[in-house]
Amino acid sequence: MALYTEKSMEKTTALDPVSVPLNSRVLIEASAGTGKTYTIASLYLRLLLQAGQPAAHNFARPLRVEQILVVTFTEAATQELKARIRERIQRAKALLNIYRRQGDKAIFRNTDNAMLETLVDELDIGLAVERLNIAERNMDMAAIYTIHGFCRRMLMQYAFHSGIHFDLELVADESELIERFCAEFWRENFYPQPLQIARFIHRHFISPQQVMAEIRPYVYGDMLKIETQHGSLLNLSLQEFFEGYLLRGQQALDQLKAAWLAQAEDIERLILEEIGRDYKKGEKKRLKRRVFNSSNPPKWLREMKDWAQNSYETALPEKGIKYFSQQALIDYAEEGAEPIYHPLFEQLDNVRESLADTELYRKLILAHYIRGVRAKLLDYKLKHKEKSFEDLLHLFKQALYARSGDELADAVRHRYPFAMIDEFQDTDNNQYQIFHKLYMGAPTNAEIPTGFLMIGDPKQAIYRFRGADIFTYLKASRQAALRLTLGLNYRSHQDLLKAVNGLFDFSLHAPFLYKGIGFEPVGNGKKLSPFMDNGQKAAAFDFYLGDETQAARCCAQSIARWLKDAAQNNTGFGGEQELVPLQPKDIAVLVRNRYEAAEIRKALLAYDIPSVYLSDDSNVFDAGEAKDLLLILNACLNPLNERNILNAIATSTFSLTAQDIHHIKHSEKDWEQWVERFLHYQRIWRYQGVLAMLHRLFMREAIVQRLIGSAEGERRVTDLFHLAELLQQAAATNENEAALVHWLEAQIQGENRTDAQRIRLESERQLVRVVTVHKSKGLEYPLVWLPFIAKGVKTPSRRDISTYYDKAREAIHWDMDNQHQEQRDKESLAEEMRLLYVALTRAKYHISFVLPTQFEKQWNALLYALTQGEIGETRGLDGTYQSRPLLEALGRRIGEQNLRIMAFDGEEEIAALTEEIRPPLLEGEYFNLNIERDWRVLGFTALARMHEQKSSGMLASSEPLSGVDFYAFSEQGEYAGEERNNFSLAADNMSPEGQQESRFQDYPPGFSPVDFPHGIYVGNALHRYFEKYAFGPVAEEGIQSLCHTLQLAQEWQAPLAQWLENIRSHPLAEVGIALKDLAPSDYLQEMQFYLKLSRNLKIGEFNRLLQQYHPLYCRDWQLEEIKGMIRGFMDLVFRHGGKYYIADYKSNLLGMSPQHYGKDVLQQGMQNNQYDLQYLLYTLALHRYLGTRDSNYCYRRDFGGVYYLFLRGMNGREEEYGVFYTKPDERLIEALDALF
Repeated sequence: MALYTEKSMEKTTALDPVSVPLNSRVLIEASAGTGKTYTIASLYLRLLLQAGQPAAHNFARPLRVEQILVVTFTEAATQELKARIRERIQRAKALLNIYRRQGDKAIFRNTDNAMLETLVDELDIGLAVERLNIAERNMDMAAIYTIHGFCRRMLMQYAFHSGIHFDLELVADESELIERFCAEFWRENFYPQPLQIARFIHRHFISPQQVMAEIRPYVYGDMLKIETQHGSLLNLSLQEFFEGYLLRGQQALDQLKAAWLAQAEDIERLILEEIGRDYKKGEKKRLKRRVFNSSNPPKWLREMKDWAQNSYETALPEKGIKYFSQQALIDYAEEGAEPIYHPLFEQLDNVRESLADTELYRKLILAHYIRGVRAKLLDYKLKHKEKSFEDLLHLFKQALYARSGDELADAVRHRYPFAMIDEFQDTDNNQYQIFHKLYMGAPTNAEIPTGFLMIGDPKQAIYRFRGADIFTYLKASRQAALRLTLGLNYRSHQDLLKAVNGLFDFSLHAPFLYKGIGFEPVGNGKKLSPFMDNGQKAAAFDFYLGDETQAARCCAQSIARWLKDAAQNNTGFGGEQELVPLQPKDIAVLVRNRYEAAEIRKALLAYDIPSVYLSDDSNVFDAGEAKDLLLILNACLNPLNERNILNAIATSTFSLTAQDIHHIKHSEKDWEQWVERFLHYQRIWRYQGVLAMLHRLFMREAIVQRLIGSAEGERRVTDLFHLAELLQQAAATNENEAALVHWLEAQIQGENRTDAQRIRLESERQLVRVVTVHKSKGLEYPLVWLPFIAKGVKTPSRRDISTYYDKAREAIHWDMDNQHQEQRDKESLAEEMRLLYVALTRAKYHISFVLPTQFEKQWNALLYALTQGEIGETRGLDGTYQSRPLLEALGRRIGEQNLRIMAFDGEEEIAALTEEIRPPLLEGEYFNLNIERDWRVLGFTALARMHEQKSSGMLASSEPLSGVDFYAFSEQGEYAGEERNNFSLAADNMSPEGQQESRFQDYPPGFSPVDFPHGIYVGNALHRYFEKYAFGPVAEEGIQSLCHTLQLAQEWQAPLAQWLENIRSHPLAEVGIALKDLAPSDYLQEMQFYLKLSRNLKIGEFNRLLQQYHPLYCRDWQLEEIKGMIRGFMDLVFRHGGKYYIADYKSNLLGMSPQHYGKDVLQQGMQNNQYDLQYLLYTLALHRYLGTRDSNYCYRRDFGGVYYLFLRGMNGREEEYGVFYTKPDERLIEALDALF
């Protein structure tokens, strides 16, 4: 056991943010609540200002925000760090400005920038303020990233050094890919095997999904190093292992079963006759009677016979080995007696040797499985551009340690001279090797000065299951030039700090089992008012002693008592005079897993105390509501099917009784009403979408009202609305209602799931929080309950992939033979201690526990702390430990007033919370009949319709349109203009002969573009073709799909292919290229935009601008004053010659000859159909977008113009037909930008 003495601990120094050397390699150990983020922000300020004392500890030069690398481990943490640093910069700048005016250093005191009081004398205030101004303006460029985000940026930025293509695609979740490879390996290696091996595989691996769950952590990074005495078996191919070992053993097993069944009566007679034999006094018995008595052997023999008859059993029975192997029978004979002998007993011994260790065989197969899946994954990655987060780490590390790695490291250090790594205790070896190469191992004589700071807390390293490696932290700690600690806690009350310090401040043994992880008591940095419990100052720790099975009830009863006393203003925070009553949201119950969470929530519900589980990562499609919605959607899809409707209304979502359903089914009138209701829902679905339909159904059927009052009602309602949103999003990529139902079925079955599908919190309003210890890390709660903290640790299964850290080789090894159980136990128990520390440092005021009256059998982290490490480092306990004496000893160390010990027998009952203290239900806002209806989202179609209606007097100015324009959100609405043909056809007066001569001559009669069907449906179909197949060679699949969609005869296929080829080859005026010449990287299709109107659009001013600058102006637009947003889709945005262009497809039938698609006719049609307004909106939207993406953007130089492509007139040769081109006046666009 590691001893914990001052000499054995590595030396640390208390941190002073003013004097931390920023030109060195520094490790900062930040205990819970000691201001880690504050420290990072303070050092960040020093780097910006190049300030500090002594000056030798400053960085060599002031740095910009884009030169200071800060790496943390979650996106949320990066955003929090950015916000906190930005705030510190803003406040520091404000204080420096005040100091410049007043010259009084006192203004810095008691602020988060107090260090400036020490530094201000060495600063040029004007220069410092300017540097902070620049930093504040550029915070969006601050280099604050996750580890994966940093690696990706470096790979892309230095692609030449890293050898990575620019177009890699980042895949956040590769579960589907890994599951696919697990299934492939299963099929390729297990399907061809004979029955005996297939039986073994089924028994020990069950399915590819089960294997995936076991091997998933080991398919990335370096191959897991395997330590085994059976290396020769590991070196065989899987097939050789199957044939040479596993098959031979299983065949021997089958032979033994057959022999046993054949000779079962002989064996039974042999054993029972021996048991029944009457021995003379002093005669040695062949079977010891204390084991082979008259009752046990018949039972064992029956079990052996059952085993032999079970063809699926792949291992020897324990009873058989223990009692019926020849070696066992020799041992069970009395000394001097002749053992019972039978060839079957000897055969059993031989089979046992041939089977060897079943678990070893299983692990060997797992090792082959890991290798096989890794090989498949590597092969896939070499052929595809998708990369996972783990790939980014591996590729960047690989690049750094390649031949040109030193050049790459120099380039990164030049870009980021200083780096800070937050949460460093969660770093693994691969991550550390990256930063070691960049900073820790950087040459000291480098031309570019660098600094490196690691900040974390080894006591909070609790993510071993994710690959975090505490031994990497300890190695980095030894390699750091300086170790500093943060010594003051700003989170917890001073009494609670004293209690936690007393629990972990060991005198002899190492509190966290490894001597490199020490515990230094922290001081109080912030004075807090106490927590008052029923009018008395509460102790820091409350311990309830009793039956562990009643832990959840004890916890719930204690919380109920708190809340009842709080309702009477007796329990809360702040002292007797200014008591702030305790609220349910002030209480957190910390648990290990969802099973403990469910137990606690059930116990709380018995006291009418609502709670929320904050660690639920379940998928919403696993909820029962998903299956209910599937049945409901099926009924809406086909409401004339009786079974569909019955299935829907029988779901728990409708909450109808069996009697209700029976009545509906047998009442003709009621049944017709239900059919009409579902027909109505079907119509809403078709014309307004699935979300609108479900919202209407929830309201009409009073779903929410019925569910909300039930147990878990709030959870169920949240899931229903979440599912409705996901269905609406999926509807955009599913072509019809039936496809959407199939999509929902696939999601329920677990296909292609995403993070967006994780269940949402139902509410946090005045609810007790239930959260896992892992998820609570980094958070704080006023009061914490730990009802299950005294549970003993579980013994790991021999089937697990058991790893341990090999200190000599500094690597994680798979202990396949279980030869390092002691080391593995120590690592596991050490993490239990770290979990305990995290749990005990979440509270601000108070912690409550449930403990058994005595600990026995299994090791427990809290018991280890209470005994100061005396129970040792093995999973089993040598004896029993009474809780009360241990707690009394703790009370003497921390002060008896800081600890209460109470018995809990479960007999005391507290009435459920009364109505007056139950958290108030949410109430709807009072409806005052005043709805703001002039804010809306409009599309071009709605604007054109508004103009037509106002022009014809159909729309009164006092009757504005509804708030959201349906057509702005429908694909049909986008192309609806193609149905209107307000073109004044200049060629209409041509003679029939002239028209005939001018017809399209390149196509068979009756199959030209003007003979092609027309209308909205046709326009939609053509748009979908271009969106899917773009401008590459005409796709036969696409032609067939178009003909099928539009129900065209087969004769149309060739003419249609010719027409589409002409479209893609048609020359475009101004640019001199055709659509087919565009590279995929130079265009975007269906680019959606929202034009936000900054104020009410004044239509008079709008018309004046058109009249002044618009060459196609021919009318005043008749519109209401608009407030809200204008939405649309640009069919095509492309780039050519450094300019950006807009293109819009039009399938309007303008006439039967090419002349109907000439320039003059198109211009007149553009005006008549109001397309000139449409392209002005498109141009304004793209103008605004480009301005946000390129700070040097210039409309005159960078915007090329607008094309309207009238598809029926595009013949592939003559640019004057079928194409309308214009570039709006720059003055008009700038004026519209200001107006809008």
